[in-house]
Amino acid sequence: MLGCTLLAVVMALPAGAATTTVVVAGDTAAAENEPGWMFNRDTTTSTPYEFTNAKASIGAGSVYIEPIGGTNRLDKFIAELFVLTPVAEIESLSYDFLIGAGGTAADENEFYLNVYANFGGTPETNFYDCRYDVVPTTGSTLDWTTVTFDTSASYPVHTRGTSPETCPTTPAAMDSLLPGSTIRVFAINVGDTSTSDVGLDGYLDNVVLTGGGDTTVYDFEVDEDGNGVADTAPPTNKDECKKGGWATFDNPSFRNQGQCIQYVNTGQ
Repeated sequence: MLGCTLLAVVMALPAGAATTTVVVAGDTAAAENEPGWMFNRDTTTSTPYEFTNAKASIGAGSVYIEPIGGTNRLDKFIAELFVLTPVAEIESLSYDFLIGAGGTAADENEFYLNVYANFGGTPETNFYDCRYDVVPTTGSTLDWTTVTFDTSASYPVHTRGTSPETCPTTPAAMDSLLPGSTIRVFAINVGDTSTSDVGLDGYLDNVVLTGGGDTTVYDFEVDEDGNGVADTAPPTNKDECKKGGWATFDNPSFRNQGQCIQYVNTGQ
């Protein structure tokens, strides 16, 4: 079920730059290696999750990862954002996490990011040549913590056996070795498939991807009616209807931009 919708540009940035908010209420990628989100793609190791209004970093909701069970030590949660984008076109990705009642502040390392990248010349859909591990060093059960991945910074990296080069610790340096290197997917994880994560729960929200001066904010929200579109309040400004924004509303829904603008102007 596709649950991704675009909202209007809302921030003033340098010429040519833009910030767009994308409301996510479920899987938005049609399949693996198709652009968009997939949640718990591997159902054999997945732990239950839901979109909830209980907590939010932005908007009204977030993704809640329910307590990880103790019967299957492989249980965990993975939210994958497939981007298939040149490393040179990506500057950073950040996300917010909040540790639930089943954990403590010391469980920050369980809310980590894996970045799967391929050298130039390797198909962008290849599993990976280089895997970068971004592990938080602080966390909280009271406040949201932001984790940031920067392509110009250094991280622990694993070089896959089939990789044509040894992976540099700085992702941006992949292009210096083999131009045209790409990032395939960002994978946000909760749990490490060991006994240390049993009972752990928590929330994820506010994923921010920046590249080429443009920023995309992914806002996790609830889709209570199951129509694949996050529940939203009616538009109050015609700008909210533009750039595909008309398709984000379901209270009421609109057939096109003109109908959305008419609603703003007339209330009908």
